[in-house]
Amino acid sequence: MTALDSLRDIASVDAITTDLLRTAYDNDGSFLHRLDPRVLLLWYVVFLFVPWMFYEMDVLLALLVFVSVLAVLSRVSVYLLAIMAFSVVTSLTSYAIVTAFTGDPIAAMKALLPFTLKVTIISISSLAVFSSMSPKTLARGLLSLGVPRQFTFVIAYGYRMLPVLFQEYHELVNALRLRSAVPDSPGRFRWRYYRYLLRLSMKAFYPMIFNVAKRSRVTVEAMEARGFSNSLDSDASRELQLEGMEIRPGDGVFFCGSLIYVAIVASVL
Repeated sequence: MTALDSLRDIASVDAITTDLLRTAYDNDGSFLHRLDPRVLLLWYVVFLFVPWMFYEMDVLLALLVFVSVLAVLSRVSVYLLAIMAFSVVTSLTSYAIVTAFTGDPIAAMKALLPFTLKVTIISISSLAVFSSMSPKTLARGLLSLGVPRQFTFVIAYGYRMLPVLFQEYHELVNALRLRSAVPDSPGRFRWRYYRYLLRLSMKAFYPMIFNVAKRSRVTVEAMEARGFSNSLDSDASRELQLEGMEIRPGDGVFFCGSLIYVAIVASVL
């Protein structure tokens, strides 16, 4: 197998779908999954503000290393990390290109690098936290914090529908490719072939939304038939959903340890 074949296998739709499904449904073995969702959400809210309290590059790099280790322990999807890294690189590149015509691009990059690091720290923290929680765990954590059950259901349902949307779109594109003819001549740099794929992608978008809307309607009707609306205001239903949630000593150690790490980094670096 050549390197190109290996790259195609890694970047194939099946590989991406499998990785997204693992991230959404089967990430029980990750480090953060063992913690209480309420503690995780509180930790996430705190780390939304922590990077904005510092401007020193050494402190920001130490925080980046910390959240990156958490992302590795949380088994964050490689594809999601690749997309985030691509967005960071393209943002810095666009800054350099724009400032090249108006001033010193190196000085602009140095000025914008702390801001980019802060956004990256928050993004990696988001990936680590939400990749480690299943839709059910996330819904239970939000429900225990007082979020209305209708809202938690929408989040959990949308979370679960993302891999389904991806698979549905892939199947529609393949069906359209079977019914259409590929350009006889790809053209220079295969521009005709890429235009052909772009047209197929645009044609598959509306049927995908229509099919998902039909599935959503069937789901809503099935839940209403089982009394979902009547259970929204039921205290017994709420207690049943939140049964088993408990803040353990390990949760406190993780939360306090993170704050101690930030304090040590801020005082030493």
